[in-house]
Amino acid sequence: MFVIGTAGHVDHGKSSLVLALTGIDPDRLPEEKQREMTIDLGFAWLSFPDGTEAGIVDVPGHERFVKNMIAGVGGIDAVIFVVAADDGWMPQSEEHLEILKLLNIKQGIVAISKIDLVKEDWLSLVQEDLKEKLKGTFLEEAPMIQTSTTTKQGIDELHSEIEKMIKKIQPQRDLGKPRIYIDRVFTIAGRGTVITGTLINGSFSLGEEVKILPQEETARIRELQSHKKQREKSEPGTRVALNLAGVEKTLISRGDVVVKTDQGATTTILDARVDLISTQKFSLKHNSEILFILGTTELLAKAILLDKDIVKPGESGFVQFRFSDPLVARVGDHFIIRLPSPAITIGGGIVLDILAKRHKRKDKSILNFLTQRENLNLSDLILSESKRKDFVTGKELLYESNFSSEEIESTLEELKKEKKLVQINGLVLASDLWNDLLNQILKLTHEEHKKYPFKIGIKAVDLLAKLGFKDTLVDKGVDHLISDNKLKKKGVHLHLPDHLPQLTPEQQKISKKILDRLAKNLSSPPSKDEFLREEGFAEVISFMLQSEELVELKDGFLYRKKDFDKIKNGVVEFIRKNGPSTVSQIKDHLRTTRKYAVPILEKLDQLEITRREVDKRILGPKV
Repeated sequence: MFVIGTAGHVDHGKSSLVLALTGIDPDRLPEEKQREMTIDLGFAWLSFPDGTEAGIVDVPGHERFVKNMIAGVGGIDAVIFVVAADDGWMPQSEEHLEILKLLNIKQGIVAISKIDLVKEDWLSLVQEDLKEKLKGTFLEEAPMIQTSTTTKQGIDELHSEIEKMIKKIQPQRDLGKPRIYIDRVFTIAGRGTVITGTLINGSFSLGEEVKILPQEETARIRELQSHKKQREKSEPGTRVALNLAGVEKTLISRGDVVVKTDQGATTTILDARVDLISTQKFSLKHNSEILFILGTTELLAKAILLDKDIVKPGESGFVQFRFSDPLVARVGDHFIIRLPSPAITIGGGIVLDILAKRHKRKDKSILNFLTQRENLNLSDLILSESKRKDFVTGKELLYESNFSSEEIESTLEELKKEKKLVQINGLVLASDLWNDLLNQILKLTHEEHKKYPFKIGIKAVDLLAKLGFKDTLVDKGVDHLISDNKLKKKGVHLHLPDHLPQLTPEQQKISKKILDRLAKNLSSPPSKDEFLREEGFAEVISFMLQSEELVELKDGFLYRKKDFDKIKNGVVEFIRKNGPSTVSQIKDHLRTTRKYAVPILEKLDQLEITRREVDKRILGPKV
């Protein structure tokens, strides 16, 4: 399936040419019949002997309806560029050609219409002028056919050239990301809501659930038609009509987008490269309001120039567009920009980032990021995406782009082979960033050992605070180093494998003082606060707690590990022998006071040695 658009100045015979080619009158509105000019989009189709079909979108040529023209050529594969022999090259001829170039249309045929109205020498002049006008454009080498819908001259030749052109066109790829920018919405009695548009980027099937954006309405495809034939499935590059069940016509309008239920993202900010038409006299100024047209969607936007103060005719620039209403776009989409007043097309461009945030103007990092993306090279897009966010999950990587998941996965594998990227448990990130993270983790751990040799290591939470990476990524880095035996974890602390925490000789003396004092006060040990009043004791107690020589209870009471183990065993034996026991009973058994008995039991509850039931203790699951 292919879609061909018409283009050219008003009253140059585009619709008549379509009628002569197809037998279908694309002018569907009474007003169009009356005025003999196309106002909105018209549709027809051609069939060829080999079974190939091509839809034809007939667009208006009048300057007041250029927005409709842009909507029509947004999803086409090729164009029939029409110039009337009696008028020759006209203002909308120029504007339509510029729009086609900005939308990256690559194939076309030039049809000189109404040749029956002019003499041969004039026709030769028009033809030579056209060749000059089309130099350097995608139509420079295009077939140029002289036609007349009155005498039928050139119609068969044009039909034949269209067939040849279609055979050269690469069919639109199925990216698995179907979109229809709606160009018409209407109701059919007894059937309900119908939408039409050109299907791009993927396929839809009969009975499939779909989503309409930006309003997030869902519906089911009740009927699917293409060229007035019922279809089970529609292919990319097809003019389609969908009869949608479950949604009212009043909830949908032209410019909305049909997508799969698990796809489609809207944005109110995007970054893009803009190219201004060289033949126009208007520049794009910072903070100016423009009309942004993508597919059939038209939105007013504020243009924030990121790399310069003004983009002049014939120049390019990076621009952030900010919308008051949500827009459906993907990386790689082509768009057109027009001035709201006077209504003139001044340029177009390519969407580079739909996840943009408000930037500072002339920020070098942002400009480097956009420069890396502007050629839409998939490797560069993946690399820039991973660096911008530290990491991305493989599933979300360029999900909203004009690349298939297979293309993305294949390019990702190549980048991994080239050691430019790594993939860690589903996270994709630049290799240099990953290596930097691992080195920083090891460096900070080593510095902690050097500064505090008596500590087990650095707390994981302190490591997170010191590193300028996202917590998720740091966790992955720590897990990787542990699995690679370059890092060890003990409780909440991280340490290098060869690190053995040790006290200085002076600290060892303090450690002995602490243990001796606790040994002399087994039933009523001093609290940590009492020790901390003495200089040098804080670091030593911290070391002894980490090394589990000491056990700390609530309110800071300290016990030697072996003394607390005896207390624990004593409590277990008492409960085992006497059954559920009160604090008072256990206090008497331990020959201590309630001041110490309560923290002891709370610690045992925490360790799941005991469990509290109302006012008694029973044995816990860890016994």
